[in-house]
Amino acid sequence: MKARGIGFVVVALFLTACARPEVAPEPAADVGPKSAETPWVAARAPGGLSLLEAPAELVPPAGARGAVVPSFSARITKVHVEHGERVDEGAPIADVVMPEVARAAGAFAAAGTRIGAHGKRKAQLEALRKDGLAKLAEIAEVEGALADASAAQQMALATLKIAGLGPKDVAALVSSGGLVTLKSPVGGVVTELDAALGESREPTGAPIARIEGAGAARVEARFSQRPPPGARFVFVAPLGQTTALTLLSEAPSTNGRDGSVAAWFKPAETIGLPHGTLGKVRVSPDPGGTAVAIPAAAVTLRDGVAVVFSRKTGAPLSVKVLSSSGADALVEGDLRPGDEVAADASRALPTAGGDVD
Repeated sequence: MKARGIGFVVVALFLTACARPEVAPEPAADVGPKSAETPWVAARAPGGLSLLEAPAELVPPAGARGAVVPSFSARITKVHVEHGERVDEGAPIADVVMPEVARAAGAFAAAGTRIGAHGKRKAQLEALRKDGLAKLAEIAEVEGALADASAAQQMALATLKIAGLGPKDVAALVSSGGLVTLKSPVGGVVTELDAALGESREPTGAPIARIEGAGAARVEARFSQRPPPGARFVFVAPLGQTTALTLLSEAPSTNGRDGSVAAWFKPAETIGLPHGTLGKVRVSPDPGGTAVAIPAAAVTLRDGVAVVFSRKTGAPLSVKVLSSSGADALVEGDLRPGDEVAADASRALPTAGGDVD
């Protein structure tokens, strides 16, 4: 009897517990994307942010390089310099014989002789004409011959000028058979020398010598995308030295091979490195602008518009992407430093409603 009573009490307690209504848990308020799924990040001022880096090269000024090439077909008779030799502007580089120049010098001298003779004859005829002893036809004939000689002399002089010579060089050219000393167009160092004695060279062939001089270099860089307006630029040398740059110009079109955009810069101070030195140009945004920096993943496209998901408004917010590099993006819009956006817009936007602001 005692065991039966205990069993009855247990069954009664079980039935009483089952009869109690369970309290349903309250649903969590739907306040947008879960922060665990879409953490929030604060927009920040872009100071110190490097948006782009582009390979760059120090390019010499136009007057820092020179090539020594004969103006006409020439035969090398003497070389005055060696590789690595430092020369001044106008220093002799090589002696060559140019037959065409020799012919021009001879023609110039011969035409001068005819001009002198015809000039004397004209003066005599004009004196005789005053006494009625010369006819106008004779004077006209001499004037025609004088004009022909002058024209021939001008043609010969044009050939001489192409070779960088003039009337004062005619006598030496005639006596030497067209021997000309080719000179350096710039001061600098002989970096290339390709000259064999007795070798014939053409004006369209390789230079006899190349000379490279000093001079304030400019910086040429190639960007994967155009830098944003108002950006600041710095040249970074191989060992890390930096020099501020001023943008001079950008190429109006992209390179057809790799799609890069070329740009040229003037250094704020002379860069004491050899021409051709490779480095990079680092691009920083305008510190006084309205742009802010956010993670690149915080930006996505929605209906063809770049947007972020704003925590303040709980809705997508349209922005203008000025530049994107690595993990950061520089954007403009209704964002200020400190405003929070979803760190991964692609995960936040599918759960967010509303139109783009």
